[in-house]
Amino acid sequence: MKKIAILFLGLTMSIVNIGISAVHAAGSATLTLSPTNTSVVTGDTFSLSVLVNPNGESLDTARLELDYEAGKLEVLSFDLGSLFPNLSPDNEIDNTNGDLSYGAYKFGTSVTSSGTFATVTFHALSSGSTKISVLSSSKLISDGAEKINTSALGSSTISISGSDVESEITTETETEIEIIVDEHASLEEQALVYFGAFYGRMPSSGDDWSALHCIAYGGCQEEPRDIDAEEEALVIFGAKYAKMPSTDMEWNVIHTLAYTDFLHVDGEVVVEEEVVEEEVVVEEEAELTIEQQAIGWFGALTGYLPSSDADWLAIDYMVNGYTPEVQNIEAESEAITLFVNTWGHLPSSEYDWNVIAAVAYSGAF
Repeated sequence: MKKIAILFLGLTMSIVNIGISAVHAAGSATLTLSPTNTSVVTGDTFSLSVLVNPNGESLDTARLELDYEAGKLEVLSFDLGSLFPNLSPDNEIDNTNGDLSYGAYKFGTSVTSSGTFATVTFHALSSGSTKISVLSSSKLISDGAEKINTSALGSSTISISGSDVESEITTETETEIEIIVDEHASLEEQALVYFGAFYGRMPSSGDDWSALHCIAYGGCQEEPRDIDAEEEALVIFGAKYAKMPSTDMEWNVIHTLAYTDFLHVDGEVVVEEEVVEEEVVVEEEAELTIEQQAIGWFGALTGYLPSSDADWLAIDYMVNGYTPEVQNIEAESEAITLFVNTWGHLPSSEYDWNVIAAVAYSGAF
């Protein structure tokens, strides 16, 4: 990709050293699988819990890189636990090559207690003994620093008996998901996910909208280059998503962080206060429908675009509201906590409470 080549040519090895050092220091946190041994019959589905033990570390970001034998197993689903409630972008289940990569992060209070990062459900395809392994490229991050103990990576041995069975995953299902995403996600809607993930709110000022357009369409990189700002942006991105940027839009995020009027203070992104002309705000806000705003809210809470039925149900609840037949006080309390951790204030408006209903009752969170 031309943009990647230019960036790495300009920054040479300094960016790589800074970006990698931000996520590869030694630590004591562990990422393991449970159970470690399972016996199944072909055609069976079974689940493994992915467990995080901070072992004294304070964690804010995690990424699971999993390897499995594609001829014997396929992944049917990845269900994120409550330990890191916000899913990072750029996640993948590759049943052709037997690879899974999923990341997530947490706003506010760090993770210091053991718990379930996720549950992965498999389908047994053919007989034999096979191993599912956590790869050393997996990450457990604390404020940009790698804290995973790669000498204690988890694995699980699966003993499979019976005759071969066919895959439960169809091309039609995969195509349907791709169509849903294409139908609902414009470049600006995708950019809202990144804007919300980094700034924890919707764009409102002229500078906010400039930043959103930079993420969506690029063109924010300036000459002469500010190498220090680009390096800092890479570290902030790596700390958030536990990986280096790879897509065009992710590199647009780097340039947006580096060259717009947003300041970086102590590794955090904050908004520079300034007075903007009222008519500019009104004009820009008019470009965004309530449905698009809901996608932005969803992105701020999860870090990814809606794709599943539950995700789109959450969007519907954010737009139109939802009143449950039976109130779940515990779920609503957890939803309010996530809301406050994301936006820094209690819900007050009608749409704020619609978001609470979406988080508590849609099944997407």
